[in-house]
Formats: sequence, structure tokens, C-alpha cells
Amino acid sequence: MLLNQILLLSNAIAMPTIAIHVSDGFPILSLTLVTEPLRIANREIGRDTFRWRIVSDDGEMMSSSSGFGLSTEPLPETRPDAIALLASYRPERAATQRTLAWLRAMDRAGCLMGCVDTGALVFARAGLLTKRPAAVHPEAVAAFSRQFPQSLFIDRLFDFSPPRFSSAGGISTIDMTLALIGHMAGARLAQRVATILTYDRIHGDRLAGDIAGMPLEPELRTALSLMRANLANPLPVSAIAARCNVPGWRLTRLFRRRLHQAPTSYYVSLRLERAREMLRNSTLGVGDIATECGYDNIETFSRGYKAKYGCAPSRDRVL
Repeated sequence: MLLNQILLLSNAIAMPTIAIHVSDGFPILSLTLVTEPLRIANREIGRDTFRWRIVSDDGEMMSSSSGFGLSTEPLPETRPDAIALLASYRPERAATQRTLAWLRAMDRAGCLMGCVDTGALVFARAGLLTKRPAAVHPEAVAAFSRQFPQSLFIDRLFDFSPPRFSSAGGISTIDMTLALIGHMAGARLAQRVATILTYDRIHGDRLAGDIAGMPLEPELRTALSLMRANLANPLPVSAIAARCNVPGWRLTRLFRRRLHQAPTSYYVSLRLERAREMLRNSTLGVGDIATECGYDNIETFSRGYKAKYGCAPSRDRVL
């Protein structure tokens, strides 16, 4: 019945074109999670309703982060119906002057525009996140916001807020694509694609820090939110437990059962992970990053960082 309804709608659906922008080092997983749901949607409709073009500045051959080569087309001069930008661990490779100018022009033309993971930095550099946000990994929110204080970044797995859409990367990119399909061709088709992919759709308001895509106990969610919101000035675990309205022993039990760590250990790991993201995504000094992550003593910070990552903070920079 559902398939028949989808097929009956096929003649009424427009044929949108999606330009997928890649640069060297692009994640092949993200590309697959954009193109494969679109391919399945076309199969269910019975014709090539969704069309996509893989584009780059000059239409050169690009290599994925896993070493697969991919042919691309030059940036289109005419406005596509949507743009999805897939950057890499080195987003500056995508933030060329030509790409930035193209993105701004497409925005002025009213194009629906999306980005994945570090593509949010490219959008921010192009000035495209002043009114609509981009979903980014929770560990990157602070660093991205420090680099581009006028841009909007949110700790969500994905977001669909036309004329912008985004995902924090990884598996959540499929939710972004399903939202795009739903926007362009209806929720029934999007749900059908999810069913074929045996994918239990998640929700955009879920924190990117939820464990293995599973909802967490309310007390644990609150505790994690408090920790993430107080990295520069860490709260005592007793204070976190009190604000979660649970005894300290129960909070510890929840952490050990779900995260296999005590709350204190998890909090330290969270702060060090944020420090690593800031080292790799900002030009702040090591001392400033230590302070932003709740360390008054840079030597204590360096010892903790080396114990977790095997090298000193100053040796773990990309920028």
C-alpha cells in the first residue's frame, strides 16, 4: 500500500539536482550516506527523480581519506536545487576562494545548502551560518565558536533548518539525507528508504554525545550536559549529582554501567578530548586551551594529555 502511494506521487515530484562538493581527503562514508539513500529513493519511485553531481573547483580527480579516487565535475554555473559540502580533516582544502565565492553566489540565488562535519567551518568562513546553525560534534563546538564567533554551531547529530541542513558527521549523515528526501519528496518516501536500509531513524534533538545511538537515562543526560557546559570551570561530582536530583552513588553506578568509567574519570576524559579538538581546530595557545578546559596548571594539563594521547599537547597540533 505504501509503495503504491509513493508510485502514485512520482509524477508530481520534481527532479531535483544535488551538487555534492568534495575536496581531497573527503570521507567516503559521508558520500555513501548521501548518495545511497538517494539511489534507493529513485528505485522506489521508479525513475531517476533525484540526480546528483560530484563537483570540485576544477573538476579534477579527488582522493578520499581512505585512498579511493573519484572523478568530479567543475563547479556548476547554474543553481542546483541543493548543495552538500563534504570536507575533510583538513577543511582548509575545501575553503578555496573559488569555492567560497561559489557558495556565496549559490546562497544569494536561494539554494538549499548543507554541510557535513568540518564542512561547517567552510560554511562559517563563507559567512553562511549567521542566521541558521550547523550541527557539529560536541567536542568541536567550543573550538569552532572561538574561530568564528559570529557563526552558529549546535551540539546536535543533524539539523534541517532550510535554507541550511547539516550533520555532525558519521552515521548521522544518513538522517540528514533522509530529511532532505522528506523535504523534497515527502515523509512517506523518506520512511520507505529508511525501512529498506533497515535503519531505525533517530531524532535531530538527540545530543551527539548519546551512547551508540541509544537514549540515555534522564539523570545521565543531565549530568553529561552539565559536564559539557562546564569544561572551563569543572563542577564537583557531588554538585552534579545534586543538580540531577540523585545520590552520588546512583550517578556513579549509571556512569559505570553505561560508560564504564567513574564520573570523575569521564569528566577528565571529556575535558582532554575538548582540548584535543581545540588544538586541532584553532590557533589558541596551549596555555589558553588548558584554561578553557579547566586546568589552572599547564604542567598538570600536559601530564594528563600525554597520559591519554601519548604525546605532549604542543606536538599534537595540525594547525
